Amino acid sequence: MPAGPLPTIHEVARLAGVSVATVSKTLNRSGKVSELLQARVNAAARKLGYAPHASARSLRSGATRILGLLVADLANPYFLKLVESIEWLSSAAGYSVILCNSAEDPGREERHLAMLLSQRADGVIVIPTRRGWSGRQAALADLPMPGILVDRRIEGLDLDSVTTDNVALGRLAAEHLDDLGHRRIAVIMGSPEHQIARHRLDGLRSGLASRGTTLDERLIEKDNFSEAAGHAAAMRLLRHAQRPTAIFATNNHLSLGLLRAIAESGLTIPDDLSVIAVDEPPWAGLVRPGMTIVTQPSEAIAQTTVSTLLSRVSEGRSGVEGEARSIQLQPALVVRGSTAAIRT
Repeated sequence: MPAGPLPTIHEVARLAGVSVATVSKTLNRSGKVSELLQARVNAAARKLGYAPHASARSLRSGATRILGLLVADLANPYFLKLVESIEWLSSAAGYSVILCNSAEDPGREERHLAMLLSQRADGVIVIPTRRGWSGRQAALADLPMPGILVDRRIEGLDLDSVTTDNVALGRLAAEHLDDLGHRRIAVIMGSPEHQIARHRLDGLRSGLASRGTTLDERLIEKDNFSEAAGHAAAMRLLRHAQRPTAIFATNNHLSLGLLRAIAESGLTIPDDLSVIAVDEPPWAGLVRPGMTIVTQPSEAIAQTTVSTLLSRVSEGRSGVEGEARSIQLQPALVVRGSTAAIRT
């Protein structure tokens, strides 16, 4: 074999014209693969000079005690909290965790999943990127080991998942602001193509409608999920002819941009404007008054994720064998000083 980088399982899959999971099943003899596909995989592996990782070969007949944790974006404070809890719980159960950061890049996510398959992880936890790569659904549906989605579901994929009830999250924000007398309520959110953003907006809208209030569509700002987008959206809302009396920012980055815009405009929270955000941002202790938030149950999500995955591992099931479990956990409202009754 000529000198150069070692071939990867992804290259074998491409040459054989099969999924990465099929290559893993064939070379590790860990699942049912037709003789025709086995022959194609073995021929491609021989041509490239590929062999499974030595540690995986030595453990072919047993568990590796390794879990893969594929995270969409480690710059997201909420995901960092999940990672910390998942790693601690996994370690307590006797498992090591291979942590991979996809940085919201579908290509990185694809490569990381291929690596975890080559390492023969006993199970895989995936917080998916917002945009998927073309073969992602097929690759996850064909996992040779148990897998579970966290925070974000993938439409049409029958795989275990643990998420927050984001419609309920939006509804909690709506009911709290309505209780305080607010009717001109604005929303700063990411792209409505993103399922979570859409569900939070749906919850806010339905929560207000149940109280007899219609959400003004002109006060809904849709962009991306960055601080800069939050700042720009807030400035547009604050210049509105009929300024909103309350603003709901649907993630940490957007809420930071919102607070910066309010400060630059010389307004005071909550005297001039009530603000409600999602989750406890890392800078929360620096803000006065304290932020009213709707918080996701990160500890419970981590606990449920690890226990569900390890039960699948103990059952010896692959990622999609048996009926998939879709578990939604409930958010909670934490009231602080950034929201107040509207002044008449």
